[in-house]
Amino acid sequence: MNQCVPSSLSFVLSNRGEIRDGNCYRADGEGCRFLFYRDCVEFWLSTTEGVENLVLQFVHANLHVNMELDQRKEKVIYKQVWDGIDLIFSSFEGQLKYDVIVYPGASVEDIRLKYVGGNEVLLNEQGELLIYTNQGVLREGKPVSFQWRKEGKRDIPTNFQLLSDGSIGFEIKIQEFDPSSVLIIDPVVFYSTYIGGSDDDEALSIAVDSIGNAYVTGETDSTDFPVTSGAFQSMNAGGEDVFVSKLNANGSSLLYSTYLGGTEDDMGNGIAVDVLNNAYVTGETDSTNFPITSGAFQTLFTGNSMVFATKLNASGTSLVYSTFLGGSGSDQGNGVDVDDSNFAYITGQTDSTDFPVTSGAFQAVFGGIIDGFITKLNIAGSMLVYSTFLGGSGPDASNGISVDTSGSAYVTGITGSTDFPVTSGAFQTVYGGSLDAYITKFNPAGSSLVYSTFLGGSDGDGGFAIDLDGANNAYITGSTRSTNFPITKIAFQTTLPGSSAALVTKLNSMGSSLIFSTYLGGNSDQFAVGIAVDSFGSAWVTGATTSTNFPLTSDAFQDSFGGNIDAFITQMSFSGRGVSFSSYLGGSDTDVGNAVAVDNQGSAYVTGETQSTNYPVTFGAFQRSNPSPGDGSAFVMKVGQQTSVGATGATGATGPAGATGATGPTGATGVTGATGPTGATGVTGPQGPRGPEGRRGPRGPRGPRGFSGGGEFSR
Repeated sequence: MNQCVPSSLSFVLSNRGEIRDGNCYRADGEGCRFLFYRDCVEFWLSTTEGVENLVLQFVHANLHVNMELDQRKEKVIYKQVWDGIDLIFSSFEGQLKYDVIVYPGASVEDIRLKYVGGNEVLLNEQGELLIYTNQGVLREGKPVSFQWRKEGKRDIPTNFQLLSDGSIGFEIKIQEFDPSSVLIIDPVVFYSTYIGGSDDDEALSIAVDSIGNAYVTGETDSTDFPVTSGAFQSMNAGGEDVFVSKLNANGSSLLYSTYLGGTEDDMGNGIAVDVLNNAYVTGETDSTNFPITSGAFQTLFTGNSMVFATKLNASGTSLVYSTFLGGSGSDQGNGVDVDDSNFAYITGQTDSTDFPVTSGAFQAVFGGIIDGFITKLNIAGSMLVYSTFLGGSGPDASNGISVDTSGSAYVTGITGSTDFPVTSGAFQTVYGGSLDAYITKFNPAGSSLVYSTFLGGSDGDGGFAIDLDGANNAYITGSTRSTNFPITKIAFQTTLPGSSAALVTKLNSMGSSLIFSTYLGGNSDQFAVGIAVDSFGSAWVTGATTSTNFPLTSDAFQDSFGGNIDAFITQMSFSGRGVSFSSYLGGSDTDVGNAVAVDNQGSAYVTGETQSTNYPVTFGAFQRSNPSPGDGSAFVMKVGQQTSVGATGATGATGPAGATGATGPTGATGVTGATGPTGATGVTGPQGPRGPEGRRGPRGPRGPRGFSGGGEFSR
């Protein structure tokens, strides 16, 4: 169970005025208080709408329950609430959560909990417990249970039970349960929030730091987009501005939020974070007065539209550097990554023949129509380490970038060039047709290709995002219309399921063969624009679909299509032969997931755009209602599960270090984001260049990223 509250909790012994009978402990957070009695826990939750009081009762519990704080005062431990069963309440990222520890010989059927004081308690089709109150809905994710066996951790399928007397119990799959081992029941932790103002807002990229704070960028038309005191730019300078927002780890408040822009249209397409929590943002600007720092590489606006590369300090109050990047035509930054030495790598597209390139770069001459580019900036943002075109004689765009520990940059995108540069021995050296995706790896100096390969069939295909695992295998996602897209034999989906499909492909470290490649979708249209790989080598993918039969897992938190267009969040299995988790995400209007990131605990963070007023958000989230009904609002969602750290000391349920540690499996019950519509095939569109007039299309999210055009999701 988890209840979202705005700040971390501190557990103390209560004062006498709060004690009913016996000992009482208290946990305080901003806008909340929890009182722990022997037979219940009282919830006092404050929102802008008022104060809510709930009581969680322990039904048919033992009369003499022992209570204590652990030595660090981070947990309240209830011993023998029912025979052989302990409860442990703790704080996780500002949320009150509990673990149920069932010792050998005890009966799960004895566990009975009951909420008193709310309006109604329901169990939805996804197995979540919903507690309706006058101030909102509290949500408990479907529980996750496990036991430790000699062979390792064993998940035990578990569900809530809503009983006739209104109490709540747990039901386990008895065939999987070993009565001689300790059982830990640990519900899922997640958050979901809107973020926006009264006009149109769209989040396009997300990054996460080492402690789970999420960094989001995109574009906003709102003059009242939420900004924080002391932020670098507190007012919309005109038209569309970039926004950069940092959310705390439980999604309940902004650590900072700022506009970034000039008097014309500006859009943030990519964000990355270094180890010091500085944020690196890139995108496209039409503003001659976009914020630029003294001494930056390029301080003058020279074209129709230009790339910007901006480094924001850790508090969001000032620019470390900010520079234009471009020539005399139209240029757009689509992705950014940062290496361990804090060098920033920018990728995107340009139709400027005079785009700045460096001596000795791999491709110093413009290929034709539109080219991709890859640029490495020095730490100060004052000069180019290297900069190169990437393209052939047709239209080409680079959409995503990832950098390995040696400083080699990997990019993916879309090409319409039969003569796109590929390397000998690469997986696919011949152009497939219409448009192809590609995957290219540069050497650390940017002077040559380690490998470069087409990836496509005879119809329109495009790569939108790329990530790496620890062995430098490249994972890409995107969109395809090709019935003969390169798919591996035992992939999850081996035939094109609809008019278009998302693609998920893992290429070996040499670029010579596919480890797996699969379609992903239902019988209509879908595309994927975000991918992130966790420490176990599983890829999380997000995008949008119009399919009512998109592949879902049994534990999906939303197992039915919401309407119009829904976002989805899918975790591929390590082998690519199945999905570990997959769910719709959305309300009754248009919802699109634009980007995903993973933290070092294996949780996934999704961002995008929603037009739905009933998009699912969590109690205590930063923004619980859509601030711009009828227009788009950004959303941010964290998906994952917190595995138990084990009972402390006396309970010894999981041992001193916590059997599951902080790197428990990536949550399979979270929610995903949603964003604007530029369809899967927007990428493959008419193949016309995305030039100055069509840099974003009417409203498309990240989809096209290379070329403008229609497609199923265009409006």
